[in-house]
Amino acid sequence: MSMQYDVKSAHLNVAGSFYGSRTRLKGFSIAPAASTASTITFRDGGSSGAILCEVDVPVNSNPNSFYVNIPQEGILFQNGIYMTLSAAVGGVTIFYG
Repeated sequence: MSMQYDVKSAHLNVAGSFYGSRTRLKGFSIAPAASTASTITFRDGGSSGAILCEVDVPVNSNPNSFYVNIPQEGILFQNGIYMTLSAAVGGVTIFYG
């Protein structure tokens, strides 16, 4: 059995950096905005970094938060996790480690 490590969380509701060093994205929770579709993009290191995960958030007049669990060891971000948004969302919480 491999060694366990601490999982941390971070929250943003605008584009920005969640964490600035090498880490793995393990999962995330999205609170959509009412009646606004959005695309959430997780990039490696910064606003122009490689796209490693992209999620569409559909329009919903009665939005509910949803959680995405990333299987296995998660997605490796060599230079940190940066999020960009195509439209406003209520918030995004990530779980990383």
